[in-house]
Amino acid sequence: MKINNANFLPILVLLTVGCSERLRVRSDYDKDINLNLYKTYSWLPVKEIESKNNPLVYNELTDKRIKRAVDAQLKSKTIQNTKDAPDLRVHYHIVIDSKSMVRPSMYGYNYSQYWIRNQMDVYQYREGTLIIDLMDANNNNLIWRGWGTAILDNGDINLTEEKINDAVYKILKEFPPNKN
Repeated sequence: MKINNANFLPILVLLTVGCSERLRVRSDYDKDINLNLYKTYSWLPVKEIESKNNPLVYNELTDKRIKRAVDAQLKSKTIQNTKDAPDLRVHYHIVIDSKSMVRPSMYGYNYSQYWIRNQMDVYQYREGTLIIDLMDANNNNLIWRGWGTAILDNGDINLTEEKINDAVYKILKEFPPNKN
């Protein structure tokens, strides 16, 4: 049976696009603390060094989008933003990593070693991670951290409002965690 490349290409494109948008979300927290007791928060400023090291990611537009998305999610959980004696301090980090993946590929027929051409394909891609930290305002101890990681489309680091809202929603979805 001969595989027609014209029929295979749309399937490959769909698989690639479908996988590139997937956000992997994780969280960790101090299990000795009842996170349901926290009802107010305020923002910690983005460190100047972070904005200087990566100005394409840390800029006023991205900062506003992330803060607006986090504010909306925390408000939906009845946690209010305040400047006066907050229970929590909120901070975020953005990490963009260049990665590579190596996959072996074989061409030819498997009848004889002379017909097989072994080759290694190297794929370069960029992976972005949004980290949201919640700290106890009284002692500045980290009590909850959530993060989402995804492969960036074509290495694009443009963090649109839609992408940010989706990522923040998924990261904060399980906050506060259910203690069973």
